[in-house]
Amino acid sequence: MTAVSGWNGDWQRRISAGAADSSPSTPMSHNRQSPVSGNSFRDALFQAAAGPSWKLSQHAQQRLSERGIVISKQDFDLMEKAAQQAEARGAKNAYLVAGRAGFVVNLPSRTVVTALDNREQSIVTQIDSVVFLDKLDR
Repeated sequence: MTAVSGWNGDWQRRISAGAADSSPSTPMSHNRQSPVSGNSFRDALFQAAAGPSWKLSQHAQQRLSERGIVISKQDFDLMEKAAQQAEARGAKNAYLVAGRAGFVVNLPSRTVVTALDNREQSIVTQIDSVVFLDKLDR
């Protein structure tokens, strides 16, 4: 299976050997911390500092799998930074461009709605903003 990986520069195609950590068929939700099970202040503080978690719609999971796109924890961290900057400017639904891949994202819910290959799709609708992830101030 061919997978697209990395947003640092050009996207590289690599052959996935079926490793569980890079398989697009595995659930692709990024939860930084599970719900607090104890009542400790430290646990509550850690969870609050972790910020919002990202979700993938069922449609997005299907498109990621079909297109061989893998999203890493670092990718989600960069998406979070982009989401915060876009929301600060009033965005609600953004198109996050990462090399050849693009993601339609609902910012308030931190949900990836769909994933696109920019070479295949020239029109993106139902967005109010575009953020180029490789152009963010890091």
